[in-house]
Amino acid sequence: MEIGENNIYSLSSEDLNLQNTENYHLSIEISPSKFCYSLLNTKNLEYIFFKLIHLNKNNVEKLVRAITSQEILKQKFSTTSVSYKNFPSTIIPNTIYKDTEKEKYLDFIVGESHNTKSDIIHLTDSTIVYSVNESITSSIKQIQSEIIEKNSSTIFISQLIKQYGTLTEKSVFLYIQNQIMELVVLEKGKLIFHNYFKISSETDMLYYTLFCFDQLQLNNDKNELYLFGNIEKGDENYSLLYDYVRNIKFGEISDSCSFNKELRKVSKHQNFSLFSQVLCV
Repeated sequence: MEIGENNIYSLSSEDLNLQNTENYHLSIEISPSKFCYSLLNTKNLEYIFFKLIHLNKNNVEKLVRAITSQEILKQKFSTTSVSYKNFPSTIIPNTIYKDTEKEKYLDFIVGESHNTKSDIIHLTDSTIVYSVNESITSSIKQIQSEIIEKNSSTIFISQLIKQYGTLTEKSVFLYIQNQIMELVVLEKGKLIFHNYFKISSETDMLYYTLFCFDQLQLNNDKNELYLFGNIEKGDENYSLLYDYVRNIKFGEISDSCSFNKELRKVSKHQNFSLFSQVLCV
């Protein structure tokens, strides 16, 4: 394990062999203020490496330097994928979506956008349009030219439907990272709500969560709220939510992949999108 002054945290299996990475899948997740990556042994579907680098501020140049300084990312892998989290995005139903209009969709939400990308979210018959700084995407493509790119919401929503699609009641899924919260509501495997909210305090998080419950006529004592990201049982976020929503659970990673013993201490609900990436690309 490595913890450094630049907020670096890593865990590695004794079985990791960086001289023979062609049997590994590389998953990367990038957000404006941090990025993390993991290695999956494709022979036994076991995660054997995880690293998180957290920047103090949203700084594109520092983020690019941090990414390009990682020598492991430059190895040859069996397959590679990257997801972009907490960048401007919007979801459009495929019934009205036109690829030639994707810049306009995003401009309507966030103003002028650049380097616009899109993913089809097949399980919801919709398309997510998003924008990522070109310096970031270019640095990734230079390191891994054949890498598959996705928006993290594509991964999050798709995997939620796969894992929780059999629930018969409306269920709420809350993902917190830094000052962004993402809310997803599913009903019988169907996506009925998705949105991002900027938050600066625990009360902001509570307000938007309760607003979602109210607008969708959910029962605070009955409908389930699943937690992901930077939240732990007993912390201020959790305690405040539990005062108002009684049926709270933490999200779980699919058992399709396992974790080497050294990696079992990694918080799975905090890194749900990263560890689910290989299942959705």
